[in-house]
Amino acid sequence: MYISNLDVTGYKNSKSKSVIKLQKGLNILVGENGSGKTTIINALRLILRENEFSYLNIDEDDFYVSLEKDFSASEIRIDLKIESLNSDEQVTFLSWCDADFNAQLHFEVSANPNRKGYYKKEIWGGASKSSIFEEETFDCIDCIYLPPLRDAEEKLVNGKRSRLAQLLKKQYGDNKDELVRSVKGFNEQITSNADKNYNEIEMAKKNINTKLEESLGQRLGQSINLQFAETTFNKIVESIKMVFFPGIKENNPEKFRDISINSLGYNNLLYIATVFAELELLKDNNMMTVLLIEEPEAHLHPQLQVKFIKYLEELTRKIENLQVVITTHSPVLASSVDTDNLIHVAYKENRIIATALKEINLGESKSYINRWLDVTKSALLFSKGVILVEGISEAMLLPTFAKIVLAEHNKKALDGGINNMLPNSLEEAGVSVVNINGINFKHFMRLFSNFKEATSQSHIPIYCAGITDNDPPKIKVIVYDKNGVMKSDKNGDPVTMAEDVYPLPSDSPIGANIALQLVDEINMGKWGRLYHSPLKTFEYDLAIEKNTRQLANVLHDVWSKDGSVKAYCKTIIARNNQYSDDEELLRNDAEFIFTHIDADEVGKGVFAQKLADSLEEQIRSCMDKTDGSTSNLIEVYSEISSLIRIPGYIKKAINWAIGGTEIDE
Repeated sequence: MYISNLDVTGYKNSKSKSVIKLQKGLNILVGENGSGKTTIINALRLILRENEFSYLNIDEDDFYVSLEKDFSASEIRIDLKIESLNSDEQVTFLSWCDADFNAQLHFEVSANPNRKGYYKKEIWGGASKSSIFEEETFDCIDCIYLPPLRDAEEKLVNGKRSRLAQLLKKQYGDNKDELVRSVKGFNEQITSNADKNYNEIEMAKKNINTKLEESLGQRLGQSINLQFAETTFNKIVESIKMVFFPGIKENNPEKFRDISINSLGYNNLLYIATVFAELELLKDNNMMTVLLIEEPEAHLHPQLQVKFIKYLEELTRKIENLQVVITTHSPVLASSVDTDNLIHVAYKENRIIATALKEINLGESKSYINRWLDVTKSALLFSKGVILVEGISEAMLLPTFAKIVLAEHNKKALDGGINNMLPNSLEEAGVSVVNINGINFKHFMRLFSNFKEATSQSHIPIYCAGITDNDPPKIKVIVYDKNGVMKSDKNGDPVTMAEDVYPLPSDSPIGANIALQLVDEINMGKWGRLYHSPLKTFEYDLAIEKNTRQLANVLHDVWSKDGSVKAYCKTIIARNNQYSDDEELLRNDAEFIFTHIDADEVGKGVFAQKLADSLEEQIRSCMDKTDGSTSNLIEVYSEISSLIRIPGYIKKAINWAIGGTEIDE
C-alpha cells in the first residue's frame, strides 16, 4: 500500500485545491523556493499525525491568506488516498476504504478557534464523516519526519526525545525484562555496597543524609540513595548515549569519542543511519511507513549526497511498505536518480501544481534525458524559467544579453510605454540558461510541450524558450585553378565544392537545421517556444545586426599575432557600425568576423567569454551612475540598451522565459 493522492485546500500557500500525486517508493520533490514543497510535507505530517516535533498544533498562520489580505481560508482541508492494499491491509483499513478498497483519510480544521484559542481538528476515514472511525488504525502507519537543518546531536544524546531511545524501544519490543533485571541488580549492588566495592559512593550518601538530618531534623527531613539509573525500561534506554569513531569497524571502546566533537554533517548521517535502522525494524511490524525528509543535502558534500540518495533508492526497493518523500534544492540529488522519482513542484494561480516527470510522455526521449540530466542541467528543475541553447557561445552571452534586453524594456516602462517593470537580470528573474550541446530540442522540449508522438497533458509548468541556429545549406561552387581555369574530373565534369553562404536579411534564407521542423508544433503549447536565428548562426546574426565594431574590437584583442587580421579588425572598428546602404560591405565584415571567431587561434568559447566580460564591465559602469531617480534610471537604462544590438529572436526568447510574453520584433 502507498499514498497515491494528497489534496490540500486552504492550507499555507494553497488557496485552491492542490492535487499532488505520489508514487510507490521514492518521491523527490524539486522546484524553486516558495513553490509548496514544505507545504506538501507538513500536510502529510498533519494528516498522518506525525507528532515527534509537536506538529499536531494548528495556529492562524496555517490558514491561507492572500497577499492583499482580502481573502482568508475559512477552513483547512487535507485529503489522502491510499492504493494497492493487499487482503490483510483491506481488513485492517476497512473503515477507511471505499468500494474499490482504496483507503481514504480526511483532515479538516475550521478557521474559528474555540474560547481558549484552539482550533478544532476533525479527522475521519472513508467517504463520510459519520462512518465508523477506529483510532487504533493509526498504529499500523508510522510517519517519521526529518526536518531541514536538524539538530542531530540533540537527537542522538540521551533523553526522552532521543532517536536512539526510540530505536532501542522498538528493538527490544517485549524482550525488556533481562535488561531491566541486569540494571536493577547493578543498582542494588551500589545501594547495598555488600561487597565493599563502592565505599566512596556509600560515604557520599551518608554525608548527604547526615546533613539533611542536621539541617531539617528527624521529623521534617528526608533521606537519599545514590544509583546510576532508574530501573524502568524507558529510563534505561533513554540514558544510553551514542559515541563515534571516525572509521568503520573499530571495536576498541577506548577509542570512541563523544559526538559533540564530531562534524555537523557526520552527526546528521549518524542520525539518519539511526532512522534507517528503525525502518528495518518497522518493515515487519507496520503495514506502512512514511519517511519525510526535508533537504537531506544540508551539511553533506556532493559525494555523500549521491551515496545517500542511492541508498534510499535501494531501501525503497527492498522494503515493500516504505514510502519516502523528500524535498531538495540540490541539483546533485536531482541528477543522481531516475527521472521517474522526480516530482516538479510549482506555485501557479494560488495553488500547488505537482508534476511527476513519470507522467510526462517523453516517448523515446526518456532514456536520453535520464542520461543528460546532470548536475549542471538539472538546474532547470529549480528555475522560474529556462532558456535552452545549443552551444557555449549562447550559454556565456545570454545572461549578459538579457541585462541589455531588460534595460531596454525597463526604460520603456519608466517612459510609460509599457505597464510592467521586469527584473534587471536572468538571475533576479530566476531563469536558468542550459546548454544542451547540440540541436536535440526534440528530447528536451517534451518536458514542456506536446509534439510528435508525445501526447501527454502533463508538462513542467514553467516557461521554456529554446534558441537554435538557422543553418542554411551550403551551396555547390565550381572550382578553378590559380590561373582561373575550371577544374574537371576524369569524366570531364566540373569539380565542385560545398561553400558556406552568408545571407543578408533581404535574402530570407531557408534553414537546413532539422530542429526547425519542430518550431510550429512546439510553439502551439502553453509553456514551450523555440526561436531560431533568421539568417545563419548566433555569431553571424549578431554581427549582421551592425555590431561589427564591438565584435571586431574583441577579436582584435584576442587575436594573438599582429598582421592582416588585426589590421582589418581596426578597419572594421573605424567604420563604427556605419554602412549606409552598402549591404555587401556589411556582409563581408560579418563574414570576416564569423570565420575568424571560429578559427583555431580563437574559438567560440574564448570569444564569447571576452565579449561577455567587456559588456559586463560596461554595464557595471553604467549602473554605478544610478542615483535612484526616475530620470536618472531612464538615462542609465538607455545607455545600457545601446551597448549592443540584440537580435530579435534572442529578445523573444528572453521575454518568453521570464514571463511567457510574446513580443513582435
